[in-house]
Amino acid sequence: MLISGHKSDRGLLRENNEDSLFVNDKVGVYIIADGMGGHNGGEIASSIAVTNLGNVLSQRLKVNKDSDIGSITQKALQETNKEIILRRKNHVELMNMGTTLVLSIFFNNIFYFSHLGDSRAYLYKKESKLIQLTCDDSLVMEMVKSGMITDVEARTHNLKHIVTKYLGSENFAVPEIQQCYVGQEDCIILCSDGLTNLLEDEEIELAIRENISKGPQTSCNILVDKANRKGGDDNITVIIIQNN
Repeated sequence: MLISGHKSDRGLLRENNEDSLFVNDKVGVYIIADGMGGHNGGEIASSIAVTNLGNVLSQRLKVNKDSDIGSITQKALQETNKEIILRRKNHVELMNMGTTLVLSIFFNNIFYFSHLGDSRAYLYKKESKLIQLTCDDSLVMEMVKSGMITDVEARTHNLKHIVTKYLGSENFAVPEIQQCYVGQEDCIILCSDGLTNLLEDEEIELAIRENISKGPQTSCNILVDKANRKGGDDNITVIIIQNN
């Protein structure tokens, strides 16, 4: 049985919340999208992403009990990318909109996940270990991989906001659908970069370890509060799914 909690917060400095989320415990579909594009573009792009993907995946997984999750998810991502591009072409004020994305699907006791951009997925093991499952699609991460900068330098680099993959791209490449084992009482954490830009992985791990016994919702609330206390300079969204 899956138990989840979620929280999305505007933060302390932004005028609106361009993050969107989708939670369906019955089917096991969870999505966070972090919009970009200025004006209302980011908010619209992220909303399109979670609504399209959430509804399509939920419906297809209900009907197909022996589904090829990879194929279904990749097709849904392609359809959603086209929808964002179409909306952008029909509205000049939305010409720069797009969105990062991280999603997870629990199906037949397997955890599937995928992402675009710098929204992340983590696995929290019940023995108190936090493991980052995704690798940011960003310019600074490419610089880290090439040896130009260190991980520490990447956290404060002035180009850290530039993502290399996102939904709404004309050069869209369908991301890989990965999977991993999630044991009893383990948790999956999905989050936008409003959380990870302000909290180190060790701080996220500690907050979950100290509070997960109170339920996923409590841990979500505390993580968002901690990010706000550290400045809250971006929208903050977290979903925690616990395998009970």
